[in-house]
Amino acid sequence: MDNRIRVFGGLALVAVLFVSSLGLLIWRDAQADPVNADSPSDVDGDGTGSDSTGSDSTGSDSTGSDGTGSDGTATDDDADGDGTTSGGGEQGPLEEFVDEAVAFIENLRGAPFKEQPVVLALPEEAFVARVEGDLEADFAQEPELVVRNTTVQRAMGFIEPDQTSDEVLRQFLAAGVLGFYDPETKELVVRQTAELDLLTKSTIVHELTHAYDDQHYDLDRPELKDDDFTERSWTFTAVAEGSASHVETRWVETLTAGQQADLAQQEANFGDPSVFLAFDFAYLLLQISVYVEGEPYVDAIVEIGGYDLLEATFMDLPLTSEEVMEFGSVVDDFSVDVPVPSVEGDVAWEGVGGQVVLDSLFAGTFSGNEEAATGWGGDAMVFYRDDAESCVRWDIVMDTEADEQELVDALRQWSALRGGTVSIVDDRVRLDRCA
Repeated sequence: MDNRIRVFGGLALVAVLFVSSLGLLIWRDAQADPVNADSPSDVDGDGTGSDSTGSDSTGSDSTGSDGTGSDGTATDDDADGDGTTSGGGEQGPLEEFVDEAVAFIENLRGAPFKEQPVVLALPEEAFVARVEGDLEADFAQEPELVVRNTTVQRAMGFIEPDQTSDEVLRQFLAAGVLGFYDPETKELVVRQTAELDLLTKSTIVHELTHAYDDQHYDLDRPELKDDDFTERSWTFTAVAEGSASHVETRWVETLTAGQQADLAQQEANFGDPSVFLAFDFAYLLLQISVYVEGEPYVDAIVEIGGYDLLEATFMDLPLTSEEVMEFGSVVDDFSVDVPVPSVEGDVAWEGVGGQVVLDSLFAGTFSGNEEAATGWGGDAMVFYRDDAESCVRWDIVMDTEADEQELVDALRQWSALRGGTVSIVDDRVRLDRCA
């Protein structure tokens, strides 16, 4: 379902992305995606959300055949228990706010939506059923991705050897999904948490921005899913989520201090924070990296060149996570090609990990200093099955000898906690780990 799924709770406001339908660990699949619902990806992550635009109901003066309201939005009052919509009626609070949010986004970004976006707000039970149904359909459509992701996540220590990626993803979604946008179906769906409270409104603004960007820049880019030897899947998601978060923050800044405090309280109280304790911390950091790194990157782009430069960035994506994470710094962001290391076993995936994966590993285990991932110069990694174990071999080069030594020290600290060996092979730092 290539969409973005926003998850709240636990880490204050956790927004995750599924660049690929299965949200392969933020590596090269992901929520999520340039951007579909806010969700996770392979090892680097990815996806954005947007609203759904019905081909037969946008911009119409009367109720469309799909049951949307007169302005193209569907309210929770129109939603059936199975997540479909029926009936029409006069404009209600949801439709009114969508119109306000659309006007806000158009005024900020300087151009109108090309089509009236359709927004569907579903009550809790229907929303959860919708998300779970889409997820199970993805698993059934591409079962090989579950096998691949399981190998990747076990090898990196994100899940236990007796866990599978699909069951972990189900648990992750159970932590609290608020909304998603699917650039393939042009559908924006949000969970109605209360009487159109501020949390729902901020989610709508975020996802409507994905719809806006999709209409102008095309967020449905399946070709990125197989672009394993650049990090464009992750950078695309970071730009898309950064764009949506940038607009959402501008909207929040229009609220009063009291409203902002209420919103923060609603975010903190949504879902069950204890759910996140079951996940590896590095896994969580990798999932939210597109938000953490994407918003300041887009803020800087807009400050330098306005929204014209953001448009150019959507069209000509950064190739590495380093270019996003170190934007504006003096760090050398030129990357070199690293040969894929040879292994003995059944290969599940090979490609580039990037600075963002290293950074998440070290921050997630509190190993290494804060700059251990900085100075990344290029890498190649391969995941494979060796007998009953899932394994990774990762070769990394750094910009300077000092950067290399920092990386070696940090990886050895990490390996002491998680297992694995660190060595120097052909002037490259190598990490080997099996689980």
